[in-house]
Amino acid sequence: MKVKLNKLFCWSIILTIISTQGLLIFIVFKILGNWEFKKFIHPLSFFIIFILFIFKSIKKITITLLDVLFTLYFLGLFLVLLLNNDGFQSLYITFREIYLLFILVFIFQKLELNEKEWLKILNLLFYLLILNTLFIALTYILGPENYMKLLTGRYQWGVDEEYGFKITNFSKFWRTPALIGNPASLGYFSALTYLLMDQNEKFKKKKYFALIPLFLSFVRSAYLIFIVYEFFKFFTKKKNLKKVFTILKVGIPILLITALLLAKNKVLSTASLYARLHLWSTEINVNYNIFFGGAIGNVGGGARNVGGFIETVDSYWFYLLLSSGFTGIIMVILFMYEKSKKNNKFLFILIAFFIAGFFVNLTQSIVFLAIFPLLFVKIKKEEVIHNLEK
Repeated sequence: MKVKLNKLFCWSIILTIISTQGLLIFIVFKILGNWEFKKFIHPLSFFIIFILFIFKSIKKITITLLDVLFTLYFLGLFLVLLLNNDGFQSLYITFREIYLLFILVFIFQKLELNEKEWLKILNLLFYLLILNTLFIALTYILGPENYMKLLTGRYQWGVDEEYGFKITNFSKFWRTPALIGNPASLGYFSALTYLLMDQNEKFKKKKYFALIPLFLSFVRSAYLIFIVYEFFKFFTKKKNLKKVFTILKVGIPILLITALLLAKNKVLSTASLYARLHLWSTEINVNYNIFFGGAIGNVGGGARNVGGFIETVDSYWFYLLLSSGFTGIIMVILFMYEKSKKNNKFLFILIAFFIAGFFVNLTQSIVFLAIFPLLFVKIKKEEVIHNLEK
């Protein structure tokens, strides 16, 4: 029974990963007659995972004191959400942005897959990377207008309000949705896939394919995650510390030249950061308690009737502050650390996303919600080779 449940878990995870390919699913369902069915793939995959976990945990489930405190606190906030929400859609979106990540991390942290099942998942991610890279190239070959007309039947610069897909530019480069549907999601899909592959020795070469769509997404917060992770990986190795002066002699000129090129193309522009700071100080006009939040449902995606910057907030930690206060933020940090794998690489991943969370609302991305929790899945040690440095 346990083996069968694990296989079902594996297939439900595969369905979750497929749900990140919004434009690809759109094409499939449009051919079948109703593109709007694509909206149900991710909720369906979560529902299947949740039901499987319930069946798996009927006999035994281990919880900690932090689990109890965390659950009680966020259940209390859920009662506030019921008072603040503006209908079922508002309730669902806020639940997805606040609660879904913690539920999936809790479930996947208790899940153990064997090597064969885990390699299926990593190989699927690898093939999707290749496919998205090809469609990035297709954007440059056809141009953005012809690309979107080919895949969706119409073209709208920026965000297509009905379909939800986005295509823009960054300086002289196209920020293409590829097959995912959004350039930012493409960047996070690539970064997260790289991180997952970097934990497995069998993907030590294949992981570098993720850097192509990552770079071509032109998403600076995704770049930041990769840079922070690799920085800590590099400078926490003793053998690299011995070479640091040699590396700096060569590295500083290369970094200066790279910085000049990036600055010329406005990749290092801080205009968007200043815009965020201005909007945080002027556009977030909601009542909240700094210790306990209380604005849950009145900010973020659930505040659909408000419009403007308050729907995005553009900072996961600021969003949590408004929704759950400093108490909630502390509990989230403790929860993530407790559920994490206690090794250096995993700690570096958490640090990277902690920093990125100041500049983007992570949980508004289906890609993040679908793939980040996979980092917590346990792989049977006797069957898989871990490249994890203690």
